[in-house]
Amino acid sequence: MELLSPAGSMDCLISAVQNGADAVYFGGGSFNARRYADNFEGDELTRAVDYCHERGVRCYITLNTLLFEREIPSALDFAAELYRIGADAVLVQDLGLASLLRRYLPELTLHASTQMGIHDLGGLQYCKRTGITRAVLAREVSLDMIEYLAKNGGIEIETFAHGALCMSFSGSCLYSSMAGERSGNRGTCAQPCRKRASVSGRPGRHDYCLSPNDICMLSELDKLKKAGVSCVKIEGRMKKPEYVATVTRCYRAALDGADARGIEKMRGELFELFNRGSFSTSHLYGDSVRTDREASSKPGRELVRLAENSVKNENRKTPISFELELAAGSEAKLTAQCKGNTVAVRGAEVQKAQKPQTEQGYIDRLSKLGDTPFVLNSCRVDMKADCYLSAADINALRRKACEKLMDSLHVRNLKPRFAYIKQAFTCREKHRKSVIYARVRTPEQANEAFASGADIVGISPVFFSSEELASFGRIGRDDNKLVLILPNILITNENIASAEAYLESGVFDGAELNNIGQTALMNALKSKAEPIFIAGIGLNALNAETVRELENNGFGYVLPSPELSAPQYAELSASCGSMLLPGVHGRVPVMQLLHCPVKEHGGCRLCKGEAGAVTDEEGRSFPLVNTRFSDHCLVRMLNCKITDLIDIIRKIPEPGGYSLSFIGEKEMSISERMNALYDALAGKEVMQLPDSTRGHWNRKVD
Repeated sequence: MELLSPAGSMDCLISAVQNGADAVYFGGGSFNARRYADNFEGDELTRAVDYCHERGVRCYITLNTLLFEREIPSALDFAAELYRIGADAVLVQDLGLASLLRRYLPELTLHASTQMGIHDLGGLQYCKRTGITRAVLAREVSLDMIEYLAKNGGIEIETFAHGALCMSFSGSCLYSSMAGERSGNRGTCAQPCRKRASVSGRPGRHDYCLSPNDICMLSELDKLKKAGVSCVKIEGRMKKPEYVATVTRCYRAALDGADARGIEKMRGELFELFNRGSFSTSHLYGDSVRTDREASSKPGRELVRLAENSVKNENRKTPISFELELAAGSEAKLTAQCKGNTVAVRGAEVQKAQKPQTEQGYIDRLSKLGDTPFVLNSCRVDMKADCYLSAADINALRRKACEKLMDSLHVRNLKPRFAYIKQAFTCREKHRKSVIYARVRTPEQANEAFASGADIVGISPVFFSSEELASFGRIGRDDNKLVLILPNILITNENIASAEAYLESGVFDGAELNNIGQTALMNALKSKAEPIFIAGIGLNALNAETVRELENNGFGYVLPSPELSAPQYAELSASCGSMLLPGVHGRVPVMQLLHCPVKEHGGCRLCKGEAGAVTDEEGRSFPLVNTRFSDHCLVRMLNCKITDLIDIIRKIPEPGGYSLSFIGEKEMSISERMNALYDALAGKEVMQLPDSTRGHWNRKVD
């Protein structure tokens, strides 16, 4: 099982390598989910890859952010450069970019970043179809599910073993984006979740209900390996070198067979190094997450000293073999071999010996490899006793061979030459008329939406039960369409089976899907002649290539990311006929929570759709809505303000449709807002909803 360590800087990379990492992951200056780390650019990026390869360590480069249209050519060029310098794999999130990389750079190994949200078999099947060879699973996946996915997914599985735990499902968090224009999906998260917040009103000094403790799987590595995990990953590209060194050292020792006593001692060291009150195993055995803790980072002198000492000498030694050929009157020749690579160098002319020489004397000289990443495994000397080569000449020959051998370990590929040309959008013509899509929670809301003129109504279940399904079957919709809204997370096979049963019931004409793995459920609607599939905002469509990829996977409508500004949306909508305008009305879901803060801090209330609210230190209230399954809830935190664009709708190029959401708005009059939309579309003056926001419409996200 591979140990993968983080590197936010060259010092961190050296710390990871020298303390036993099998692989490291790091980013360039752009297009990675930790843009505020030091990262690597230009020649330093090449030096970092070479440093690792000289020591037998693999390099995975992060290209795992969502991309705007203008960024795609640069991202492709950067990926081509990564291939040229020998990156062992590239991590990706953006579905459109992944598709393009497979088309333009088929030789480049792709891994699905945890930002892609892979957590079910359908997600792994999508990755395999796309040519992705490894998926970093969501941190919320249980051990039983990991084992099931490893056995049936057909690609490698990577899991997080240590470090920070995001409260929200990765790739589905818009909290930082909506709160301050810094997007976690684009590598600039401001971490507002780490600030004070409470589910019981304005937070007190010690209230941190959205700040979970770190995960520590030091004692669980054997179980993860048995489950079929190929790689365990340490989080921490924003951490200091001593953190990277210490965590890597401890996990290396645990993987190499440290006993229970040793593991307990190392766990204490890791807690001293950095903690948020306690460690957890996330959802490996059920929900072990705890919040309401401030971070503590006060490593003792001994830990810091150990970390500093770990990089003073070269600890990563690769076995090599030498063959020295000496013949008086000829140049000395030294052949070196390492990992299938063979190099030969020539040196000074061999002299006649004044006294007999021994092979062992030359072997002893050649074995002095110092701070090189090599250790002598075997050495053969072909000489006669009358041959002599000075110590200085032997040393020069050895250095020359080592340098050439290191060069041979540097991977250099021919940089692919291609010209990215943005294709005309031909995969789906514009729909004949713009549809009105209303998203609701209850049958009563659905009936009101249909009565108010909605063409499509999406319903997000509170429960997945036969009683609820029967109530949906009684919704009166005439010839209009009813679709099932699936949440971003169906974390167990039981959850997936419940969703599948709903889709197979005949009640629904289609589905809004919010995770790429849910495309595996499309067949559940095969009884419908023309089922409607809507790509929800959970699929993070930020550019035309992603829209194209979604359409090619069966989606007839696409709700693009609410992180698009007005000009960016207009550019996309002009060519993509499947686009629905999001945020016409409604609260944007800013977090997707498998851990319920209400349950932790006040006990389970058996919430029926409305689960209270989170209040931040500024007094803003973020409503919580939940979907109940048999063994857990999925809780969504909605934005503190409603996004409303109805009054400016005529300024927007006509899209494929308009989307309004009434989820979390129990008292909101659906008919009132629907009528306002129709008035605005007819050219009548409409006022913006009081105390609402434009979202990112007028403020571009970083």
